[in-house]
Amino acid sequence: MSVTQKKNDLRLVRDDDKKTERWQLEGYQRMDDKVVMYRRYVPVTRELNSILMQIFDFNAYQATIVIDTKGYDSKGAATALQVVGFSAFENKQAIKDAHQALCDLGGNPPPLSIILGDPSLD
Repeated sequence: MSVTQKKNDLRLVRDDDKKTERWQLEGYQRMDDKVVMYRRYVPVTRELNSILMQIFDFNAYQATIVIDTKGYDSKGAATALQVVGFSAFENKQAIKDAHQALCDLGGNPPPLSIILGDPSLD
């Protein structure tokens, strides 16, 4: 799959979008110039739904991964959180996608060649 094709697959949540349904909040959302969040609804069981959030911080070169098992319902709660440095990602595609989404949403992260230490990405 080419970079152009992958770029078109990214779901972006823009600030000016009217969000009336929970599924409309799914996708990449710019937090600031260097941080983008990816949010996804994850059906676990009929009674229990989860929200997976991956927050990519291009200032700190790390991602914070949060899974909230209460989902969009306030009854009951269980949350897991993990901070992972970009260097610990075995597959760098998630970082590349988040970088592209942040750029498309008007952010200004450092170049991927610097983030991933690969000059061929320039």
